[in-house]
Amino acid sequence: MVLGTAILLLWTGTEHLFGFFHRQSVQALSFALVDRVVVVDPGHGGVDPGAVGQNNVLEKDLVLAVGKKLALLLRQGGAKVVLSREGDYDLADPEITGLYQRKRQDLARRVALANNLQADAFVSIHINSFPSPSQCGAQTFARHGSPESQALARCIQEELNLLAPNSRRVPLPGDYYLLRHSRVPTVIVEIGFITNPQEYRLLQDPLYQSKLAWGLYAGLVKYFALRVQN
Repeated sequence: MVLGTAILLLWTGTEHLFGFFHRQSVQALSFALVDRVVVVDPGHGGVDPGAVGQNNVLEKDLVLAVGKKLALLLRQGGAKVVLSREGDYDLADPEITGLYQRKRQDLARRVALANNLQADAFVSIHINSFPSPSQCGAQTFARHGSPESQALARCIQEELNLLAPNSRRVPLPGDYYLLRHSRVPTVIVEIGFITNPQEYRLLQDPLYQSKLAWGLYAGLVKYFALRVQN
């Protein structure tokens, strides 16, 4: 028992030490964020709740919380950040009542926002759901045939994998409206599964939301630092 406790304490201490040095290395590279234009896109909103968890926990609320935390970190790092939404609404015109038509206009305006700003990065935040509760972990999607989008997705995926030591997820190509129509480096990030009991609890925890925001931030820092080097 004593040996087991000692090993656990050693592992915990090592993990905290790694986390400290990792954060320091990310902060040292944060100069690469200065004056970068980043569009942070919390998915869904308004009449579109996204995925719905037990007790009516809604994807649109969780991703907005993470998106705001990410925007704050990026601004502190010197980036110029635009949030596609800052409250519980979508981007469609009020008079449009059909859900399909609203969704099409909403998505078109999110893409247009990033394209018109000629954003250096466009990060759309979502939450996954799956029939099997065993699926877990963050997953990034990049536009097929776009080296910049793929590099952005890879940098973010690597950072988010650090939150789940057993995660071996890699970026995947995605055939989604945002990816097909964007003309800037774009990534869709599913930050977890609302259908996984453990992640469902974590996604509602403000501390874990901050960890997810940090992972997204660190991935963006790494991506821009690599662009500076190249």
